[in-house]
Amino acid sequence: MIKLLKNIRMKSLKENSFTRYVIYAIGEIILVVIGILIALQVNNWNENQKKNVLKKQYLSSLISDTIKDTIVLKDNIKSIEGDLSLITSFKNRLSKSTSTLDTVRHIARYEYLPFFDPSNELNRNTITSLLSTGDLNLFDKEIQNTILTHNTIQLALLKVMDKNVDIFFSANANGGLFSSSNPSLDNAMIRGHLMDSIWQNKDGIEVLEVLNNRIASKILMYTFISGAKKTVTG
Repeated sequence: MIKLLKNIRMKSLKENSFTRYVIYAIGEIILVVIGILIALQVNNWNENQKKNVLKKQYLSSLISDTIKDTIVLKDNIKSIEGDLSLITSFKNRLSKSTSTLDTVRHIARYEYLPFFDPSNELNRNTITSLLSTGDLNLFDKEIQNTILTHNTIQLALLKVMDKNVDIFFSANANGGLFSSSNPSLDNAMIRGHLMDSIWQNKDGIEVLEVLNNRIASKILMYTFISGAKKTVTG
């Protein structure tokens, strides 16, 4: 095509034919435009390929993050519900008319564990990257909305965890930890007649008040946190 146009140009110049020269010029312009359009198409294709690869990488990372979070959260929920069941059983025992202050002392010393796992982490690197770079726009609206909804749920869970842990610590700021004789603490607690003397002289009403506060705050904390984590796991 280019050779043909060149021949036409040379012939037109020799023959001094203005019409043919115009035809040559128009043809040359058309060729340039076609070349530009082809280059743009190739460039667009390359860009789309890059975007598709990036989208697949993001989707793979999101799926991986979700699977990891689901496994961890389900383990957390199982642990929380186990401890919640135990704490609720203390509440039910102490609510019976047959309970005594000796019952309170026994639960506080031998059964109640004041600890819990306050860990509050989720795999948010992929979502954070999508939002900070603007790459969320790589996806269609439906997927964008799904990702944004998941982000909102994650942030709500983190907020619920932090808030309830703060409330729990604030509610239990006074009174110190019980000197539990639970087997789980065998290597950490003082044993022997001195500890026996402490517990024999502890005021039962005071122990009941502190234990009741601990039980109630733990039940509320676990209930809210478990519900929030179940929302994330679906």
